[in-house]
Amino acid sequence: MIGQYSKSKWVDDAYLMWAKNLIGRDDPLQTINMLQNFAAQFPKSDLRPEAEFYLGLAYRNARKYAPAVNSFDAFIAQVNKHPLLPYAHYERSKALMSLQRYREAAEAAGVVLQRWPKHLLADRALRQRAEARLQQGDYLGAREDFRVIGKRAVSEADRFDFFMREVDCLESAREFDQALALLRGELSHTPPPPAPVPGQLPPAGSDHFARLTMRIGTVQLLAGKYDAAVAEYRKVLTDYPKTAIAAEAQYRIAYGYESVADDFERAQQEYALVKDQFGMSNYTQQAQTRSDDLSRIMQYRKGGAGADSLEKRAEAGFLTAERFLFQLEKPERALEEYARVVTEYPKTAAAGRALNAQAWVLRRKLDRPGAADSLNWRVIREYPATEAQIAARDYLEAAGQTVPDSLIQFPVPKVPERDTTAAAEAKPLTPVPANTPPLGFGPGVMSREDSLAWQRTRARMATAPGDSAMMHEMRILYPNDPRFGPGGPGGQGVQRDSLGRPINPYPPRGGLPPGIVPPDTTRRRDDR
Repeated sequence: MIGQYSKSKWVDDAYLMWAKNLIGRDDPLQTINMLQNFAAQFPKSDLRPEAEFYLGLAYRNARKYAPAVNSFDAFIAQVNKHPLLPYAHYERSKALMSLQRYREAAEAAGVVLQRWPKHLLADRALRQRAEARLQQGDYLGAREDFRVIGKRAVSEADRFDFFMREVDCLESAREFDQALALLRGELSHTPPPPAPVPGQLPPAGSDHFARLTMRIGTVQLLAGKYDAAVAEYRKVLTDYPKTAIAAEAQYRIAYGYESVADDFERAQQEYALVKDQFGMSNYTQQAQTRSDDLSRIMQYRKGGAGADSLEKRAEAGFLTAERFLFQLEKPERALEEYARVVTEYPKTAAAGRALNAQAWVLRRKLDRPGAADSLNWRVIREYPATEAQIAARDYLEAAGQTVPDSLIQFPVPKVPERDTTAAAEAKPLTPVPANTPPLGFGPGVMSREDSLAWQRTRARMATAPGDSAMMHEMRILYPNDPRFGPGGPGGQGVQRDSLGRPINPYPPRGGLPPGIVPPDTTRRRDDR
């Protein structure tokens, strides 16, 4: 239609419909190419705001979130009443979530709930606002949204999932007493598990009791009540043996020994029991990985005597601290491990590294830049000529502070030690032979069937006439050629240049002189 009726009033409709369908075909980049200049192509079209909305939708599907937000803002500014307006606020909220602008995302989803409370998007907008509030840190507001969503759930599975999201909010807010009260109240209304039947899996939905019991143990573990948490996990092992949820319970028991009790040996033993509960599960692989990491840390901790063993023991402290920091998400415990390295190995390079690591945690994880700067300045003054001092200077300058050059001493590079053992054990080199045969052309090197050009090239490589058997052979082959002996033009013999090479007395393209016949270069069948 666009090609045949280019001046029709429906061209802009057809063009926009074409672009919209490309989004549904998972080709948003083509939609962006088509709609970027829609206003310039159709300046009088009433569909320009709608084209701006679909351009933003294409940007979001193409994971270009910042342009998507700009397009949705332009669409919202152009219209006051439009059927796509609630969708624009909702899609804008999703794009802001991808940009980690959680406060703005929650506000954008809230606009849908305020202006269109009975719209089809109301439930999805409420869920979007709940997730944005949770990421933002508004845990109580997020819990209230999840509670409302759970009341509107159309199935027991959805209601239970949103109930567990409420518990997530309370855990994030560290309201452990409220979380335990909420879980125990739900557990009192949940029927206990049926007796386990050997060889059969529990029916769908019957694991709610186990999930609630498991969650009670997790909340108690977060609250520091390790014994009570282990008791809850043991209940799951008793009620649901040899199942996937039993493997999770066993994994969490080992995790408790590792993260709370700091008993790595017992944690390894408990991790080894995960595969006995349910061989094929994600928790089995995670247990094996964590067990291997613990083995490496314990191996470093053992160490021995000498500088290398000292570095290994210090490295075990760093590995333990990084484990608490990045895997267990406990920055306070990581600070304790770094402080232990500073105490056990004072005035060493490892202690300087540990102080810098403490400063990094204070600045990035706990938002205490003043304490972090204090530790960096301590490294500057107390650990000169170390890599830690250079790193501390970089951290301070990145924070906007100036470090005098007079305080900085660059570390002296280590001279590699000479390996005397390898030199003593090395075998003597093979001596050079006393008589080495000279390189050159001897008898039999040149064949009578070689081309004339190749024979001339070899002849020019001779240092003087008559000093090799090859020149003697050439004089026999070409007795009338002055280049290979006496008898040249004027009786002067062979003419040579300053390097002693024979000079060709004939022009380059003049051919052979009269009387010189090249040898027969045809090969007989018997010679092939």
